[in-house]
Amino acid sequence: MASVVAHMRTLPPATKAVMAAASVLSLGTMLLRYRSAADSSDWTTDPGRYLQLRPGLLLSYPWTLLTTSLIESSVLLLVYGLCVLATVGSFLEQQWGTRGYVYFLGVLAIAPTITASLAVLILSIVKGSSDVLYSTMVSGMAGVLAGFTVGLKQLAPDYTVKLFRGAFGFRVNDLPGFYTLVFPIVFTLMGDLGGVLLVNIGFFEAFVYLRFYKRTGTVRGDRSEAFAFSTFFPEFVQPVIRRISTAVYSAAVACKVITSEEGYQQAIDLEAARPVHPDAEPAASGPAQFADLEAVVSTDSPTQTEDPDADRRRALATKALDMRLGSGTSGAN
Repeated sequence: MASVVAHMRTLPPATKAVMAAASVLSLGTMLLRYRSAADSSDWTTDPGRYLQLRPGLLLSYPWTLLTTSLIESSVLLLVYGLCVLATVGSFLEQQWGTRGYVYFLGVLAIAPTITASLAVLILSIVKGSSDVLYSTMVSGMAGVLAGFTVGLKQLAPDYTVKLFRGAFGFRVNDLPGFYTLVFPIVFTLMGDLGGVLLVNIGFFEAFVYLRFYKRTGTVRGDRSEAFAFSTFFPEFVQPVIRRISTAVYSAAVACKVITSEEGYQQAIDLEAARPVHPDAEPAASGPAQFADLEAVVSTDSPTQTEDPDADRRRALATKALDMRLGSGTSGAN
């Protein structure tokens, strides 16, 4: 218990704030339901409708767009979410800095919720019934946690997490696929359509943000091969996924939704040529004690990318993740 309290004290500020908000909002909503003896399936009497988004009530309670991603209806899911925030969330905040982490959280909290609500609206039109707009709750941290797995893959794809003294382990590179396979099944068994949508949409929109929009200096996104969309899938389907994603990418560039590869490379060249001010703070790619790890990035890295900083950031993140988990080895293959 003492070690848990000590760890909580060392958490970065944004992680503490999000954990506190999720705890207060979730427990408060559970308490309201308990005191009113209301059934969450009946939206007309459910007090949670004031904080948890139901697509049919969004115009009546627009603030639910901001609160719903922090509210879990189950104590078990709340505890799980808080554990992930305390470990993975704090790791991401240390790597990206508080501002970058807050931007990422904002994207994961709002964008998947809007998209999932639109998906429910389309479903109601197809079914010819408005009931699904009111019976479906788009709520919980499922979208945020799905996005966390994408962030981990970007930062430390080759790290191997070892559990039960090394008896069981998995690569971070495989974590997004595992999460998006298992948790939709879990939410389906729970009858939670909102959770199923949030997991899949949160995964995809987190990838789009990190791949094309997240700013690092003058560079937006991460176009490295190690973070290509096809790498999230098993090898036997990667050629098909690669062809589809290339077609979608070309269409997005043509519509000027994202920058072209040439524009991305120009931003990399500009960032590489920019002088570093002697008083400038180090980039938010990891604690200062990992700065010496830059020397271990070798030319035979499996990540073939034109961004010279991409491998360095991954190596720094891998070392930081290894020290956080306390495994004693890098675990990278």
